[in-house]
Amino acid sequence: MKRSYLVRSVIVVLCLLISLWQTEFSLPLLWERGHYFIDTVGRMFPPDTSFLDVILVPLRDTVYISLLGTVFGGIIGAAGTVLCNGYVNQWKAVRIALKTAVHVFRCIPVLILALLCTFVFGLGMWSGIIAVTLSTGAVLSRLGYEDSENADLHAARVLEYAGAGRLKAWWVSVWKQILPGYLANLLYLLESNVRNAAVLGFVGAGGIGLLLNEKLAWREYSKVGMILCVLYLVVLATESLSGFLRVRLVESETKHKKGYVPVILCAFFIIFSFLNGFPAISDVNKTALESIVEGVVNPDITMMFSPDPDAVPALLFESLCIAFLGTLGGTLFALLLSVFSCFRFFGFAALLVRLLLLVFRSVPVLVYGLLWIRVTGPGPFAGVLTMALCSIGLLAKRFLIAIDSIDLKPYYALRASGVNLLAAVRWAVVPQILPHYLSAVIYRMDINLREVAVLGLVGAGGIGTPLVLAMNHYEWKQAGALLWGLILVVAAAGAVSEKYRRAYRLRKVR
Repeated sequence: MKRSYLVRSVIVVLCLLISLWQTEFSLPLLWERGHYFIDTVGRMFPPDTSFLDVILVPLRDTVYISLLGTVFGGIIGAAGTVLCNGYVNQWKAVRIALKTAVHVFRCIPVLILALLCTFVFGLGMWSGIIAVTLSTGAVLSRLGYEDSENADLHAARVLEYAGAGRLKAWWVSVWKQILPGYLANLLYLLESNVRNAAVLGFVGAGGIGLLLNEKLAWREYSKVGMILCVLYLVVLATESLSGFLRVRLVESETKHKKGYVPVILCAFFIIFSFLNGFPAISDVNKTALESIVEGVVNPDITMMFSPDPDAVPALLFESLCIAFLGTLGGTLFALLLSVFSCFRFFGFAALLVRLLLLVFRSVPVLVYGLLWIRVTGPGPFAGVLTMALCSIGLLAKRFLIAIDSIDLKPYYALRASGVNLLAAVRWAVVPQILPHYLSAVIYRMDINLREVAVLGLVGAGGIGTPLVLAMNHYEWKQAGALLWGLILVVAAAGAVSEKYRRAYRLRKVR
């Protein structure tokens, strides 16, 4: 046990040293120029309140894109759950093809999907809606069919033997089992889709991102501050609504009451459709679509295996280093902030820390990237700092959930028997929270690998910069090679994450 622990520690240290070297991490540079980041943020306050009238219309479009994409993605996810299930769909080849498509779309960041959609559907809201729909549908399909494959099929088989068809038997029994979890995942994705939709305007896919990008480029920071304040309020409202609906969902499941979550989501969809007006559907650019498909199906193979620094392996390695260091840095700060945000320890004062954590989650990733580039210049170092700040909010939230679920009785028992504080925490608290912490860190690493590609829009290192350049220059074979490299790495990270979660569940059951 001690030897394996030592080996793992040595591997982590080596990965850390290699990542620091590869990303050109420099504490002296950060110490010397870090104040530029603080100065720029300071220039955003007080925000320009007169700019609010200009913000409201693109903000409404942003919310509409996220809501419409979530609703459409929910429908596609439900269909994907059914079609990818082995009990309902007995055509193995079709299931494999569908699951492959699900994994491909899940691994591509929403912003990259939106950029691809702008070539096919043109600039505007529909490109953003389709991108959010595809991403949401892929994530929900994967989570849905995994839950359905782990569900109890006894009731479905009884109904099938009684004369009901497989689809009807599955829908009546299995879908009813997984529906609460499916709706909970849908609500979580609604939260993230609001944040994702806020930056779609950077690639011309509608919403408030276009305005945000414009004001950042013109360095009108007081107006940027007003946009971020409004986004903060929208994210706060969305998370509050999502939390309220999840509570109602749990109550409907435990107390066998009728669930109103789908009804409320549909009501919001109808209200926004009425207020916003359904966006006009653009014509499909078939030539661009054919070129993109050809580049993905027939990528530049030499670029995928070349040892050159601008080829796929070297760029993926740099992306891995950025994601690893960013996740590690975010973890260190999230560990501290999650403790200070716990009501069990700090009472009402923890509310202030929770509101601060929401700030980290509400600021779009590209804004962080642009601010850090003004400190470090373009390159992977800016990407590391961006990923670290983006990781803090989600990790602290997941850590806080683990802290709130701690059973303190073993801790108090050890303390009462004379065990010192550190030993009591080591043996009574750490074993309860460590698996949840590791799961959260692995999950965030998975997300950061995708987010690194987004940073290419601002030149913050990794595979994203050459990917965006290849797409903008219509070099689809090179873009296809870079996309496949990104997809394979993200899929591998997701497989490792899922393997750990399954192993943890098995240990928990035993």
